[in-house]
Amino acid sequence: MTGIRIELPRRQFLKHSATAAAGLAVAFYLPAGMAASDPKAPAPAMAFEPNAWVRVLPDGTVKLVVHKHDSGTGTQTALAACVAEELDVNPMTVQVITPENPFFEAYIHPVWKVFSTGGSTSVSLEYDRLRMAGATARALLISAAARQWKVSPDSCTTQEGHVVHSASQRSLGYGELVSVAAHLPAPTAVKLKDPAQFKYIGKLRHKRDAAAKVCGRFKYSIDVQLPDLLVAVILRTPVVGAKVVKVDDAAALQVPGVRKVIAIPGRPDVLGGNQEGVAVLADTYWAAQQGRALLVVQWSDSPLAGFDSEQLAAAQAAALADKTVQRVTAMQTGDVNAQWSGATRLLEAEYRMPYKVQNPLEPVCITAQVKDNAITYWGGVQVPSSALEAAQMVCRINKEKVTINEMVSGGSFGAREAKYWLFEVAYLAQQAKVAVKLMNSREDEMRSLFMHPATLHRAKGALDAQGRLTALRLEAVSPASPEQWEPGYFERPDHMDYSTTEALTAWDFAYRPANLDLVWVKHESQVPSGWYRSVSFIPNVFAVESFMDELALGAGQDPLGFRLAHMHERPRHVAVLKSAAERAGWGQPLPEGTALGIATNQGYTSFIAVVARVAIKDGVAHVEKLTCVVDCGLAVSPGGVEEQIYGGLMWGLGHALFDRMDIKQGRVVQSNFHDYRVPRMSDMPQVDILVLDGEPGKPGGVGELGSPSVAPAIANALFSLTGVRQRSTPLTLG
Repeated sequence: MTGIRIELPRRQFLKHSATAAAGLAVAFYLPAGMAASDPKAPAPAMAFEPNAWVRVLPDGTVKLVVHKHDSGTGTQTALAACVAEELDVNPMTVQVITPENPFFEAYIHPVWKVFSTGGSTSVSLEYDRLRMAGATARALLISAAARQWKVSPDSCTTQEGHVVHSASQRSLGYGELVSVAAHLPAPTAVKLKDPAQFKYIGKLRHKRDAAAKVCGRFKYSIDVQLPDLLVAVILRTPVVGAKVVKVDDAAALQVPGVRKVIAIPGRPDVLGGNQEGVAVLADTYWAAQQGRALLVVQWSDSPLAGFDSEQLAAAQAAALADKTVQRVTAMQTGDVNAQWSGATRLLEAEYRMPYKVQNPLEPVCITAQVKDNAITYWGGVQVPSSALEAAQMVCRINKEKVTINEMVSGGSFGAREAKYWLFEVAYLAQQAKVAVKLMNSREDEMRSLFMHPATLHRAKGALDAQGRLTALRLEAVSPASPEQWEPGYFERPDHMDYSTTEALTAWDFAYRPANLDLVWVKHESQVPSGWYRSVSFIPNVFAVESFMDELALGAGQDPLGFRLAHMHERPRHVAVLKSAAERAGWGQPLPEGTALGIATNQGYTSFIAVVARVAIKDGVAHVEKLTCVVDCGLAVSPGGVEEQIYGGLMWGLGHALFDRMDIKQGRVVQSNFHDYRVPRMSDMPQVDILVLDGEPGKPGGVGELGSPSVAPAIANALFSLTGVRQRSTPLTLG
């Protein structure tokens, strides 16, 4: 840019204008000290930045700011489309950038009150606000053109980055209007497009940058290069709580290219903070790896040295009987205890799931540099608030001195919501006094400890003589998901951990028997747990949907009909169940040795049903097909929704058949994909996905919707085939 540029912190440019049409507050950037409403004021040669999401440069370049992390899910595509639709520019051709100031108040998560991406909330929570941002910028550009042409703004329209006055056949590109638009007062109300006029929302079939990713041109965190950069790998404590007693780094320092060996202190004072470790810093990753292999580290004892995940189920069962263990009611109606004695039939079952690890395709990789009492990050930072916390607590650096060069990452599944690696890289960058690129290997990812916890669910149900479910109790035993991340959450009035009781609360539990008791039993194992795609939906839905099948059998009823009979005032949920069953051929004759299983869940204001088709071949069961019907309200990017659901089904197949992390004597047993099996091409069944238009005005979440119902659907099909009920994962096929 040339000409006048007022260099002040961005927050000093803020004005707030209420947009009455949606009851939202949109932040506007205006030059300090300049009368924005004065059309005679000198025009600044600067970008037009009417709000936190739109940038128009004098040369006509349009940039859309996407303030949410994209881990390959297409977040940038969907959110950019929301702005571009109202701004009337093609979201696939304009530049999409990340925020210059990631800690600007407009980018804070409106529910969690931190700067973060996750929970399948990005599109659903930002949809209205981003459309309003695009419409506001468009209104200002139209006003600028109308002033220049001396016509009414109502007589002007926009078309692909231009303001058009059809009556006089005049047109001006957005870049030509920057100098005037930058001075105009923000409108107090703007009109949003009629959905019937949408060009992009609900019509996109492809993600941005797909060609660059396929061809290998796309840049990820591993591609970051800076002067004097050192690559770091860390030998982390093998057992939680163990400390570094002594380090012999003589051999490591003899490796060509190895420059430093730095012991990293643990941060037990920080919830979710890192364990102790020893880092090797080198010119290349290979040199660092070689150096790490030659380290000789003496570790202290740890209280968890005797922990064995095989014994955890017994401890969780004991917690159910322990009156001192914290129990929190997630949902309760009627009196289940009063129903047991008079029931025609009582059923009880227990369901278990093991530890699981996230394993994103791109292991964690982050670069940081501390210089002049400031820190700069390069990489896939999913939670800027955690990067800020690391800067403040490790380096004593203020918020104004924290810069994040955000990059798309190759998957997360919860791994990039962890804090430990941000604390580590901040410490190493400060100690090394040069830029440091911290890289995890697959083995590092497998043993990072911040994994999905093992769980136990105990279910009890009562059926009357007509086969109706009169009482249902489900007790879910697990640690508190966010205890590491939200200190003090347990002091809330309801004592509820909403990330642990997903699918067990009033807004997402599908069934309504007259007597219901859903309980979370808080049991901590001291093994650090972390975020995971679909979080507690996975074990909770597995237990609920498996038990609903058992109840249907006990009632002598069809599993689909039994589910529908116990849903009340849930038309969208009923619709996906019926549609999935019909598409899969539910109730139709099947070849010998073939069976169907069904499961369903609600989450993120979306609904899904999955039917698994399983067949016995040569004495071994095979998952032949997954039929899936989804209602996510408005699918902003239909292609992206289908891809997310497909990926979720694959993720769920892994939970059902393979995912299992074991801990022996406090140490993670598995190390890579040879002993931690994940779905392969040969494992993938045929997939049929249908996306319904359930509520066209409201997008729901889909990133984590697809996986929870897969495991119970397969388990239910296996029972139909074999007569053996499987209540723990991984399921046995042969």
